[in-house]
Amino acid sequence: MASSQTQTHRYFIALLLLSAAFPPSSSSDDAKFAKSLIQFKQSLTNAAALDGWLEPAGASARLCSRNTPLWSGCICLNGSFVGLRLVGMGLGGAIDAEALAELPLYTFSVARNNFTGPMPDLGRLTRLRSLYLSDNGFRGEIRGDAFAGMRSVRKVVLAGNYFSGDIPASLVELPRLVDLRLQDNMFGGRLLEFRQANLTGNFSNNRLRGSIPAALSGLNATSFYG
Repeated sequence: MASSQTQTHRYFIALLLLSAAFPPSSSSDDAKFAKSLIQFKQSLTNAAALDGWLEPAGASARLCSRNTPLWSGCICLNGSFVGLRLVGMGLGGAIDAEALAELPLYTFSVARNNFTGPMPDLGRLTRLRSLYLSDNGFRGEIRGDAFAGMRSVRKVVLAGNYFSGDIPASLVELPRLVDLRLQDNMFGGRLLEFRQANLTGNFSNNRLRGSIPAALSGLNATSFYG
């Protein structure tokens, strides 16, 4: 019983700390973020799912009502806009990285859409903790320093695309990375010598060769199939 009470106490403390980290944003902040979201939307094609994103009148825009998004695809916490989850919306076109850089994004997901071309330059999203670009048509090599500015990232999911070339070296330098999903691409070369403790991942169905680094030797064999 004492152990259960202790766990409950810790859970509520964690909730309080998390809420304190995201104080409710003001209407002027939301109006500014709304303009950036609309700029981002303008670079997209087949964006009917985002028809509710409308230019705010003055400073009247609100993106969140506590934890409930008022704009489709927004993620809200304690009244603050903290991310975008635009999954399976049929979106295409380009990803306007400059518009995204003006937003306080902790999570960005465009998984299961119709994006093509090279990976967008998201290095300015320095608050980002989770990135999901999986199951699109992204292709080509990723710059070695593509993740250099994203040192808060904990999860990177690039699975199910057509990325090729070497795995970006800057992933090794991300101190908080704990989950990396690169399966079902065309990455080549050798696996990097990842140093992050407790890193999990999936590298299967690529064109990788050579030995498995010691830091990844604890992963299930299915993480390296294909």
